[in-house]
Amino acid sequence: MKPGFALAMAIAITGQVLYHFMQKQVAPGAHPVLALIAFYLGAAVLSLPLFLLFPLQAPLAQAAGGLGGAVWGVAVAIVLIELGFLLAYRAGGSLSSAFVLSASVVTAALLAIGLVVFKEAVSLKQIAGLGLCLAGIWLLSGNRSTH
Repeated sequence: MKPGFALAMAIAITGQVLYHFMQKQVAPGAHPVLALIAFYLGAAVLSLPLFLLFPLQAPLAQAAGGLGGAVWGVAVAIVLIELGFLLAYRAGGSLSSAFVLSASVVTAALLAIGLVVFKEAVSLKQIAGLGLCLAGIWLLSGNRSTH
């Protein structure tokens, strides 16, 4: 594994663990839309110092213009993810299974999208992994009344 990829994955994994832990800590009575706005304002403030690590290579207006329409798709996705997990945890979703359930379904969907839209090759190993993801969904969504 390349060091840059390993570091990026470590950052992403740390963020996901912190994300789910903190989502579960949001006060049950907090207004969900106000919580989303607070999340994004906080993220925007915390993102500003990152310009020191990743300085702009062009004027701000030019760089912003080069972002493209995918930014709105990512923005919609962020809102759906944030709201979905906030509501799932409020509805009693467990920290130990909510993400695994969603990640397994996402894995299956992205495998199919990669195959159909991007013409990515799918190996038997990936299909076996998808089967394990589906088995995980089945195991995690089973009857919780037995120990």
